[in-house]
Amino acid sequence: MYNILNILPFRLPAPVVVMRRKYNKNTYCISHLYIGKDENYFCDVIEDVVRDSNHNGKFDGDEKKVYGETAIPCGRYYVTFNKTSLDIGHRARYGVIPYVHDVPSFQHIRIHPGVNAKNTEGCLILGYNKQPGKVVESEKCCLAFYERMKYRPFWIEIYDDYSNLNNS
Repeated sequence: MYNILNILPFRLPAPVVVMRRKYNKNTYCISHLYIGKDENYFCDVIEDVVRDSNHNGKFDGDEKKVYGETAIPCGRYYVTFNKTSLDIGHRARYGVIPYVHDVPSFQHIRIHPGVNAKNTEGCLILGYNKQPGKVVESEKCCLAFYERMKYRPFWIEIYDDYSNLNNS
């Protein structure tokens, strides 16, 4: 079963998910994920370290993307649910998970379960940050998020909310 909303040539009005980065460490970054205009906290996110030091949404000057070790730049991205061969797809409805579109310098960015930044390769890992450098209950959290989003397209807005880039 394929969702027609995922293949339309234009972007329909869609709900907004906000990701606010809170802690950027030397090897990972922890964010809080909020759903809706009222920004209701849903879970935490772990991803690779932020390398966009001026927070302008692109790699310029001395900023360099390091494959598999760089967080996606701040910005607003359209997200649809696409089929996946990842193991989580077998448990997700229709075998689909969120796919983040049009991320500069990145390909195949998804929102999926994992444990730490080594599981990301640029993707967003949902869970609860109960231990340094890790999230727990990730699969349960992802499946709840997919259901909450009703497997429909949405926008994700990513902001850096920490004052020191290497908040170590």
